[in-house]
Amino acid sequence: MGAIFESSSGLASTTSLCSWGTSRAVRIPKRMCDRTGIDIGSSINISTGADADGPYITIRPVQEHRSYGAAPYKSAEDLFAGYSEPSRAACGEFDWGADVGAEVVE
Repeated sequence: MGAIFESSSGLASTTSLCSWGTSRAVRIPKRMCDRTGIDIGSSINISTGADADGPYITIRPVQEHRSYGAAPYKSAEDLFAGYSEPSRAACGEFDWGADVGAEVVE
């Protein structure tokens, strides 16, 4: 495996494609795995594409999807715990100034 070096976008290395049964395999340096949060058994997405430099393969860790279903339940009492009612003065109407235009204000 080639040496790992810092590039403008992160770590970079040169390695060889190996045979693994009827598939192909690439060894990913531990330092790169640590940097991206990939560990043995991690789910990864692999995609291919092409640009001006030619075809490429991208490997990314699967991002966990957050949803409201995963959020812990909070009751209204928990949400407003420690809340104190504002003074009556703070709850009054707001003075926007004199009426302007043809509004009907009663």
